[in-house]
Amino acid sequence: MLRSKKRIAALAAGALLAVALSGSANAAEWVLKYGHVGPVTSDDQIPGEFLKSFLESRSQGQIKVEIYPAAQLGNFREMIEQVQLNALELTHTTVGGMASFVPELQVTDIPYMMRDDMVAEKIAQSPLMDKIRDEVLKKTKNVRLVAVGNTGRWRSFFTTNKLIKTAADLKGIKMRTINSPLQIEFVRFLGGNPTPVAWSEVYTSLQTGVIEGTKNAATDIIPTNMHEVVKNVTLDEHAYLFGFWWMSDQWLQSLPPHLQDLVIDGVQQASVIQTNWNKEYDSRSLAEFQKSGGTVYVPTAEEKATFLPARDEMKKWFTAKYGDEWLKAFENAVADAEASIKADNNRIIGR
Repeated sequence: MLRSKKRIAALAAGALLAVALSGSANAAEWVLKYGHVGPVTSDDQIPGEFLKSFLESRSQGQIKVEIYPAAQLGNFREMIEQVQLNALELTHTTVGGMASFVPELQVTDIPYMMRDDMVAEKIAQSPLMDKIRDEVLKKTKNVRLVAVGNTGRWRSFFTTNKLIKTAADLKGIKMRTINSPLQIEFVRFLGGNPTPVAWSEVYTSLQTGVIEGTKNAATDIIPTNMHEVVKNVTLDEHAYLFGFWWMSDQWLQSLPPHLQDLVIDGVQQASVIQTNWNKEYDSRSLAEFQKSGGTVYVPTAEEKATFLPARDEMKKWFTAKYGDEWLKAFENAVADAEASIKADNNRIIGR
């Protein structure tokens, strides 16, 4: 009986060891940590959840994806620094998140350069982004751009009281901006009073009159309940918010070629998902804004023309600070995108 018990115990121990070894053998060989600043309901989280499912299943468990939302790992700059140090595999930022490392990237914030989504989406896949990839990798040594999409639609003017129809209507308006020299100069040129305010303080600042407007999209306004204090939006769409996906090059290069391809495929699909989700959410948010009593105004062509001198002024401002190389690259990307769209339309129509 004692021998039998010993034998059973030995078999049990062997079984546990086998299970442990099996679990070890099946453990992921690589971990991809994805950090972002948005909440778990945001356009940053949704593509991350797709990426987790896509990579974990198609790598047969070789890659594990961990998502860290809501700035758990830090702000834009801090997460880029972690990618640079190979402590974080993937993060997602606006151009503002990288501008402190490569200020020339502010060129994509020059207002009124792109006429619509079709142009912006062509530019997201253009040689301009290859130039950005090369420059960022050169300066940071380890931060590689792997995909470009949209993170928040187009920026327009939201105001608490006065409806903006022309540039003249901005005179004296205390307009919130991010702490970006280009954005500050843009509002100042249009006659507004640029007022940098931290995002966490915008609602209270609007409520108390510290600011009278903010440059955002409906996708920012509705989730934060700012439609309770802003009552008008003028869809001048002065800036398209590109979303940049930055990866540790050291981590990417550590993968075998077939997994490198899989990761790039997954992140690029995630960027498309984010772009399309933002389009749909923007339309719902604008409808919600109107339902709450807000006014949505689209300037006429004549009214829109009053804003356009700001584009030329910001070109001059940018060139004075950074030269014209990046501006010319952006202008070429816009021209190429417009020509490609025209050719596509002609082919469809049969012209």
